[in-house]
Amino acid sequence: MWNILKGEWRKLRRCQILLVGIVALALCPVVQYGTQLIINPEIRDTSFDFVSLFANVIWGNTQIFLPLSLVMIGGWLIDRENTNDTMKNLLTVPVSYPKLLGGKLIVTIFLSLIFGLYSVAVTVLTGTIAGLDGLSAAVLLRQGVQVVSAAFNTCLVCMPMILLFGQMRGAYLGGSLLTFFLGYCILFFKSGFLLSAYPFSAALILAGFDMQEYNGATQDPSVLLALAGVAAVLVLTMAILLLSCPGKKAGNEQKKRIKKGRGRRHA
Repeated sequence: MWNILKGEWRKLRRCQILLVGIVALALCPVVQYGTQLIINPEIRDTSFDFVSLFANVIWGNTQIFLPLSLVMIGGWLIDRENTNDTMKNLLTVPVSYPKLLGGKLIVTIFLSLIFGLYSVAVTVLTGTIAGLDGLSAAVLLRQGVQVVSAAFNTCLVCMPMILLFGQMRGAYLGGSLLTFFLGYCILFFKSGFLLSAYPFSAALILAGFDMQEYNGATQDPSVLLALAGVAAVLVLTMAILLLSCPGKKAGNEQKKRIKKGRGRRHA
């Protein structure tokens, strides 16, 4: 597995879509601060500070930027093997197909943690340039952990979409747009079961995010339901992994290679 992870990590250097995620996450604090300026032109005279900016970034990342970026990048890692016709070579390695996919998912999870740390750095830079108050070691630690936790949880709930659309040739871009829509739906669940159990809401709740302030929730969310929502996504991810099989073309190529090798050994 370690060799698989190293190989997948090296492939990211050729992933131009990675730049989309980097740019999108860099724009998130700028967009969030700019939106607040439009809504409230006198924002500098209000209580909007670093804590508020961090909260806006967490909301924007989970709702828009991370679902788009992670599904595009994770889907690309899977799709490129079929597009570049390299899957038939990978299938000759004594590693199961679900394990190959699992390695790609683990790399995407590591990338989400890096994206979280990157978001923290960009948010601090944006807030410093904007002249916001309230930055301290305690705030940076508390809000930074929340940003990274939300990024990690968001990646977990995106994994089924990565697996499904990554295995459909050329469909991962459409999958990222669908995932963006699913993230945007957080706005519509303000009470009841879906407020807590909806996966993208659950990702925020488990990170300690205040849902009542940002999506207008009319009741306190349930941590237990949030755990159940994320657990259901993980079960679905495992089911997709176990049921996944290589494409017909790649599978036929693998069988031909095995038969050809047996024939040579017999001769």
